[in-house]
Amino acid sequence: MRGDLLRTLEARELRQAAADVSARTGLEHLDVKAGDSLTGVYRRMLTLNSGRFALIERSRDFALVPWRPVLERARGHVVTGSVGGGGISWSIGQKRGLGL
Repeated sequence: MRGDLLRTLEARELRQAAADVSARTGLEHLDVKAGDSLTGVYRRMLTLNSGRFALIERSRDFALVPWRPVLERARGHVVTGSVGGGGISWSIGQKRGLGL
């Protein structure tokens, strides 16, 4: 029971933080789940009681995802993340190629 309560409180806190960011920016919150991939600009870190989260902004929406120190050197730049069961694997910057 206690584990479920903790997860419930963490989810509630994350929803409230997303609502606050949405009210300030006018962007919609994008819920990212395991198996998803996310590309956007890393704007900043948010420190919540349940941990640190990265604000990843896209053209019309944003996502709050688990923060990692490697993201700080990419502040203001495009990052790409693949969401797995235990977190997110990040790629910094855009890859360029011919795309053939």
